[in-house]
Amino acid sequence: MQQFVEALRGEGDEADESWRDWARRLLDGDGLTPVLLARLWDEVVAFDDRLAEFLADPVLVPDGTVTVSGSGKETFKTFNVSTAAALLAAASRVHVVKGTSSSVSAVSGASDVLTALGVPSLTDPARISEFTATYGIAFVDYASFCPRYAARYDGRFDFLSPMSFFMPAATLVVSADAFLHGLAHDDVRTAALGIHSVRPDIARGRVVTTWIGPGQRIDELASFGTSTSAVLQHGAVRLVSQHSDGATGPWRRAVRHRTDHATNAAALVESLRPNGDPAITDLVERNAAAILATARPGVADDEALQLVREARLDGRAERLLPRLRTAASKGLR
Repeated sequence: MQQFVEALRGEGDEADESWRDWARRLLDGDGLTPVLLARLWDEVVAFDDRLAEFLADPVLVPDGTVTVSGSGKETFKTFNVSTAAALLAAASRVHVVKGTSSSVSAVSGASDVLTALGVPSLTDPARISEFTATYGIAFVDYASFCPRYAARYDGRFDFLSPMSFFMPAATLVVSADAFLHGLAHDDVRTAALGIHSVRPDIARGRVVTTWIGPGQRIDELASFGTSTSAVLQHGAVRLVSQHSDGATGPWRRAVRHRTDHATNAAALVESLRPNGDPAITDLVERNAAAILATARPGVADDEALQLVREARLDGRAERLLPRLRTAASKGLR
């Protein structure tokens, strides 16, 4: 723990390398626990006064709001699926707050793709309530909640770190009822319990991951490989797994991360179209359904999948993007 604290509060190459060494050793061992994640969180909150202020007075959002976040650092890179899924869930009448940042481990992060689409990503959390009430969704820069921590952490890791297990979800400090977090690691249970331990105000949540083949994992649900969810309800976690054959070559080519922001943005748009590519639309629908089912505990996963599919097929999802672009043209950034 002392090494973490010194690295967090230090600066320069030596402190950065010490932080990376700490992270590698912790993930390679068996010391990662919800209790430890809570201790790390306490140190981050003590380090970042702005984050502490938000925790004392979270941003108000409509009842039923779900926060959506991801770890990144996947070993197989898909296009920006969680961003597309958040849009599809919002089109399905779920209130969503989605965290954004520029990419570290891929070509395009959520902020990069949204900029290419002309869709606003908020840097002022005070605007979140307005956006969720008006459009059903607010994209917000993670760093706006924790500027000092973000300045210290961003760009230091090109691999999954212990902070990836809980920080992206925990730092979206809004009065949400639930969270959906994607994790590029198989220990989704520790992540779910860790998020709950640091944000006990959020009663429900789900952490998802999929192993799609040897050495390849994504921080999303998929129809190939082994998908695992840790479903949290008031502190209790239930693990749900589904297994099928490994991902095929055509599927991998369809959903892969593209080589520039514009083509990643085009893949996102394709995923929301009524006649979109089946591989792309299926991947986004599965993850949008997970958001919807997390928001509405009485809705089963298969029913949630049908609801989000209807929102895509009847054009609601496709029409949401122009509405958000109009918000940007009005200066609502």
